[in-house]
Amino acid sequence: MAKILIIEDDLLFRQTLETSLEQFKHTIEGAESADEALAKVKAQSFDLLLTDVRIAGEVDGVEALGKIRKLQPQIRSIIMTGYSDVDAPVRAAGLQADDYLLKPFKLQALIQSVQTLLTLEARQPKILSRLTAAPGQAAQRAMRWFYDAHLHQLEEHRERSMRQFYLLIRSKRLNLANALAFFSLWEEIELDFLKNGSPQRWAQLVHDYNRWGKQLLELQPGQRPSTTISSKAFELLYARIQSGVLQVQHLLKAIQLLHFPEARKQSVEDFCTFNWLWGEGSDQGDPFLGISVKGYKLVRQRSGGNSSMRLYEAEAETLPHDGDRVLCLPASPEFEAMLQSEINSQRAKLLQTIHEHHFLFYSSFAMSLRAKLPPEGMAPREAWTLLRPVFLQVNEFHREGKVSGSFSLRDIDWPPNGNCCLSHFSDGGYRDAHLQLQTSYSQLSEFSSAPEVLYQAIPTPASDQAVLGRLLFEVIFGGKYPDYSLRAHIRMLGKPESNRAFAPFAERLKPVAMVFYKMAHSEPEQRYADLAQAIAAMDAAMQPPPQ
Repeated sequence: MAKILIIEDDLLFRQTLETSLEQFKHTIEGAESADEALAKVKAQSFDLLLTDVRIAGEVDGVEALGKIRKLQPQIRSIIMTGYSDVDAPVRAAGLQADDYLLKPFKLQALIQSVQTLLTLEARQPKILSRLTAAPGQAAQRAMRWFYDAHLHQLEEHRERSMRQFYLLIRSKRLNLANALAFFSLWEEIELDFLKNGSPQRWAQLVHDYNRWGKQLLELQPGQRPSTTISSKAFELLYARIQSGVLQVQHLLKAIQLLHFPEARKQSVEDFCTFNWLWGEGSDQGDPFLGISVKGYKLVRQRSGGNSSMRLYEAEAETLPHDGDRVLCLPASPEFEAMLQSEINSQRAKLLQTIHEHHFLFYSSFAMSLRAKLPPEGMAPREAWTLLRPVFLQVNEFHREGKVSGSFSLRDIDWPPNGNCCLSHFSDGGYRDAHLQLQTSYSQLSEFSSAPEVLYQAIPTPASDQAVLGRLLFEVIFGGKYPDYSLRAHIRMLGKPESNRAFAPFAERLKPVAMVFYKMAHSEPEQRYADLAQAIAAMDAAMQPPPQ
C-alpha cells in the first residue's frame, strides 16, 4: 500500500492509471497541473510521483518534480511522455528521477516499474565495507567506516551517477555507442573503488564519480573502449535496461560481479544478478511462464538474461492475486551449495525439482509488514501493539536456544485479522553478511544485521535486541528513514556523532525513546540483559501516566 500522486492533464488517461493502480490497494491522488500537485504535496506525504512532461500550466512535469522534491526529498518518481523532447530526459536525470516511460507504454510496464520502486529502500546510499587488515584492526576500522560521513558522500555520488545513466538509457536519450563509452569510463572508476578504495582515496573517488555524472548530463563520453566488455555483451545489457529487466541496484553490482568471480558465489542473489547482467542467453521466449509449481502459477517474469535462471512473480492458485516470488535454478552440481545455503537459512524453500530445474519459493512479499505498512508510519503505542507478538516470538526462540541477528520488515508476515509473526528465524543471513565483510570485493546492498556483524562471527540474543529496536523505529517512521544517513547512525547509537544525528528524531519515539536507545545501542553489553527485560521496559513505558 502506497500513496501515489499522478500529474496528468488528460483526464481519461489519468483515470485509467488510477483504476489500474488502485487494484493493488494504493491510495491515488490526481492533479492536472504543477500548482494543483504542489497544493496536495503541502497537505500530505506521498511515496511515488507519476507525471507527464507536458501538463496544464506554465510548469512542465520535470520542473514540477524539482519543486516537489524540495518539499518531499524522499519521493520516488516516474516521468511519462509521448513527445521526443531532447531536453526533458537530461533534466529528469539531473533531478534523479527514478524511471522514464515513453508513451504509448503497456500498463504492465508501468505496474512493474511502480512495484519495483516501492520495494526499494528509502533514498540513501548503500554501505560498502572492505576489511583487509588483521581481524582486530579490521573491526576497529569497520566500525569507523560504517558511519563515516565521507563514505556516505562517496556512495551517494556513486548511486546518483548510475541513476542518471539508467534514466538516459530508459528515455532513449543515450544511444548504444555513447552508453558503452560512458560505461567503459565507469568501469575504470569502479575498479579503482573496488581495488584501491581506502579512506585516503575517498575524496578522489567522490570527484571521479561526480565528474563522470557531469559528463553524462553533458552527453560527452570519453573515447576509451573497455578491454573486458565486448560490444555484444553490452548490447544485451543495454537492451535489458531499456526493457525494464535491469534496475539501478543491478547495475551498481555489474563491474564487481564481472571482475571478481568469487563475488558471484556469495549468494544465490549475486549469482543470479551476474547472469541477468552478463548472461549470453537470448531474452526471447520463456519455457516456464504460466506453468504451476506446487500450487503457485508463474505469472510474470522479474529478471532477464539466461533463460535457465529466472525470477518470477507467482500467484497462489487457491488465493488469486496473493503472490510471492519463485526463483528457477538449473539442477546442476555447481548450484547445489548455494541451493542448500538458501534452504538452510530459511530464506527460501524448495517447491519442486522438475524440467531439470529447482524452483525456490520466497515468501513474505505479498503479506509482509514492509508491503502493508502505512506509509505515514504509526504512533509508538500502535507500533508496539503491532510488534509485541514478534518480540514475544523471538523471546521464545531464545528460550529454545535459537538466535538470528538478521531479519527485516520483509521477514514479518502481517496476515489479515491476525498478529504479526516472523516467517523465518535463522542466523544464516547474519553469518553470510559477516563473511561478506571479510572479503576485499564485498558489497552489502541491504543491511539488516545487528551492528556487531562487522566484527563478531556469530550472533547472540543481544543481537536480536538491536534488530528488533531498529524495526520498531522503522514501523514508527513508515519504513523510511527521514535522513539518508540515519539508517547507519541508528546502528551506531552510543557514538557521539550518531547520537547527535538521532537526537532530532527522538521526540517522535516518546514514550519509548530511551527503551529503544538501550535496545539498539551499538555495543551489545549496553543493551538489556535479555529480551524479556526489554519487553517489560517497553510495556512499562507504554503505561498511561498516573492521573
